Amino acid sequence: MNRYLLISLIALLVLVIALPIYGLREPTRMAEAQEALRQQFVSDAAVMYVENCAVCHGAQGEGIGPNPPLDQPGLREADYDFLYKTIARGRYGTTMAGWHGDEGGIFNDYQIEELVALIRYGDWSQVGELAAQRGLIPPTLPIPEVDEAFLEQVVALDPQGAVWAQGMQLYAENCTTCHGVNGEGSELGVALNTSAVRATDSLELARTIREGVPGTLMAAWNTTLTDEEIEALVAFLQHWDMIEAAGLALTPPAPIRIDLNNPEEVLALGERIFNTTCAVCHGENGSGGAGPALNSQQILSRKTDEQLREAIVYGGRRPNSSMPAFGNRLTSVEIDALVQFIRAWEPTAPWVANPRGTEQGGGGPPWLRSTPDPNRPIAPGGGRGQGQGGEGQGSDTGPVWRQQSSGSSSGQAAEKGPPLSFRGEVVSVEGNLLTFRSEDGTLVEALLGPPWFWEEQGITLNPGDRLELEGFEAPDHLELNWIRNLTTGQSLQLRTPEGVPVWGQ
Repeated sequence: MNRYLLISLIALLVLVIALPIYGLREPTRMAEAQEALRQQFVSDAAVMYVENCAVCHGAQGEGIGPNPPLDQPGLREADYDFLYKTIARGRYGTTMAGWHGDEGGIFNDYQIEELVALIRYGDWSQVGELAAQRGLIPPTLPIPEVDEAFLEQVVALDPQGAVWAQGMQLYAENCTTCHGVNGEGSELGVALNTSAVRATDSLELARTIREGVPGTLMAAWNTTLTDEEIEALVAFLQHWDMIEAAGLALTPPAPIRIDLNNPEEVLALGERIFNTTCAVCHGENGSGGAGPALNSQQILSRKTDEQLREAIVYGGRRPNSSMPAFGNRLTSVEIDALVQFIRAWEPTAPWVANPRGTEQGGGGPPWLRSTPDPNRPIAPGGGRGQGQGGEGQGSDTGPVWRQQSSGSSSGQAAEKGPPLSFRGEVVSVEGNLLTFRSEDGTLVEALLGPPWFWEEQGITLNPGDRLELEGFEAPDHLELNWIRNLTTGQSLQLRTPEGVPVWGQ
């Protein structure tokens, strides 16, 4: 066969096979290309937004005053032409100017298309992070400023307007951190600007503010606010809709610009975040309250910056801890500034007798933290109490609490799931509560048996030691079967293969 004819046939065969394959691959290729273009557009637009738009619409698109939020479903689903024309031409009768070059602005067609892509596809939390890296700090859990002229307008609304104005100012100064600037609520607190709250009896609202709500972040305010102030706050909550109907609403503060290379400005940022976010639980200057006293040698000399940062990002991992996670609410710049501010206390931090605070109590001893099993109540033994019944009959096994670990009785096999094995690194040991970081980076808490047992029989566990262990899941921690310190070579068996605790034998 002619050589050229053979080559032509082979080429034709390649085309016959390749073209269908290319055609089948084309939709996927087009989708990948479009995804890459969206990524590029959003990345470029985020920089333009931070430099030109954030001062009006917020560092995270949250909106400021009359300038609407851009991080909302209505705009993400809006018509492309509507978004383009709004950015290019502005909005008549509003503060929105035209940004296209033909309208006196600074952007061309391509740049406005990029901004449209940001509104439709952008991750606004990451835009806020970019803004923070450039020194534009979003209003973190903001406390709005309420001036005298604004309050006078509230006073003029009703004969009780002066009480409403007092309550509104108290709300702005104390409540927006958890409940939102306009009472919309957050993951930290419920919405308060609702018909249900307004319909609640005023005495019940006052009691809630005064005493707090156990098991939530709502602290008792009876030591911070007077009875008169609590009554004013209740009056404001019950008439909030009338105030808003008059066109009066609290306005979030605008983002601030700081020089990230100036240590004093970064420290001032950390102080502002602590005072508006942390002081309500950890006390003024970290003196303690519902949360631990951070301004103490016990905390600052034992916790590294990374451990402080993890506590802020992930919140309390300890049983019964009410510390919320702030990783999704603060940028990395703000978290670093907050850690620096807390660390600055260390040179002068006092030795606090009870850094976890008597109000919090540390969540109780570890053996008392597990969720009670209503089907397995503990029968009183012959303990040596000091009640009117005298000493009792005594017991060979000692007090009930000494016979058990969290979730498993003396001499009985624990009800447990499949064994879980871990390798990792010790983070801390407080009493018989072990916190370690597994190889995948997860922080895990484990109980090491009753306090008396671990003090008498336990092995050495220091922060940084490598370890391996086996245990099973309890409601809020890990119960151990055995543990081995790979750094020192020590090991300890805590349960038999049948699950019976060794301290019960």
